[in-house]
Amino acid sequence: MSRQTIKNNGAQLKEMSIIYQQMGAGIMKLRSIIVACSFLAVLPNAASADEPITFTSWGGSYQDAMRHIFWEPISKKLGIPFKEDTGASLGIAGIRTQVQSGAVLWDVVDLSIPDCATGAAEGLFEPLDYAVINTEGIDPRFVTPSWVAGPWSTGAYLAWRKGLFAENPPKTYADFWDVKKYPGRRALYDAPQETLEVAEMADGIPTDKLYPIDIPKALEKLREIKSDITVWYTGGQQQIDLVRNGEIDILYGWQVRMDPLYKEGVIDRSLDQSILVPQCLVVPKGAKHKKLAMKFIASMLSPEVQRTIPESFTAVPINQKVFSDNMLTPEVIQTLPRMKDAAGYALKNAEYWSTPGILSKAQEQWDAFKQE
Repeated sequence: MSRQTIKNNGAQLKEMSIIYQQMGAGIMKLRSIIVACSFLAVLPNAASADEPITFTSWGGSYQDAMRHIFWEPISKKLGIPFKEDTGASLGIAGIRTQVQSGAVLWDVVDLSIPDCATGAAEGLFEPLDYAVINTEGIDPRFVTPSWVAGPWSTGAYLAWRKGLFAENPPKTYADFWDVKKYPGRRALYDAPQETLEVAEMADGIPTDKLYPIDIPKALEKLREIKSDITVWYTGGQQQIDLVRNGEIDILYGWQVRMDPLYKEGVIDRSLDQSILVPQCLVVPKGAKHKKLAMKFIASMLSPEVQRTIPESFTAVPINQKVFSDNMLTPEVIQTLPRMKDAAGYALKNAEYWSTPGILSKAQEQWDAFKQE
């Protein structure tokens, strides 16, 4: 990756922030209030040599995997203690409050790309040291001055309670729309991103032809099934609870939440038309251990560490060198979509969703659709 490419990517962040700042302004304010109660009461202390580096992620089985695959072995390798938090679920609001208050508690945070774009445009992150972080094998679209894709991509797929539809299980979102052939209580994500893509696939649009999204047409497809949606969920843990409590029968669910249920025999699934979504890593502005944070991120993205992901977690390595350098067995490779060769999968198009005006337009029409 050239310095000019990184510079050009950085120049796009202000435009990207316009889009993401329009996402749930009221929610962001509420989040800020919540995190303020936690962080403003904490006085910043000078960093000492024996202080642990602090990682922040999403909690649950997702965070368990982060700890097992990345934090524990890298901490041992570098001889640096670590501690962890689950504040990533607060989104960019948690980092914003810490940075603005001067009480920065986190060193490395795992976020969604929309939050990374927003925070970068607001100046909430430290510049990443690409003299330390080797980005060879990382998609250049996701390497910017202050955030980088990683440590993996996660997916989402069609899932249903074990035992249902055993003789002729659903495979595609067209099947999800077929309420007569596949009756049951349904759940979808309460957001235009991902759900509009699901509607497009249900309408027969190939996974590599989803963008640009015809928003009115996708919403019209959703109207066909709207009355059959029992729950419009807003988060990952809610998906798990809906399944475990027997409140829904079939849903579009996030891989990192559904996979543990699948392994327990609670659900069945179809990987056809799965949506692949990359995560991103940042160092908050004013982090106490930013130099160590760069080393940790470098290790997290290294092919040697990335190749271990499929051993204990079903997320997709973000570093494509594990594929090109034959670091994975053929049996493992055929179960994982590649960022540049996602046949049968839909790669969520961050470039499309970062186009000025797209997300705000989609959200406005989504809100109107939900109120119908």
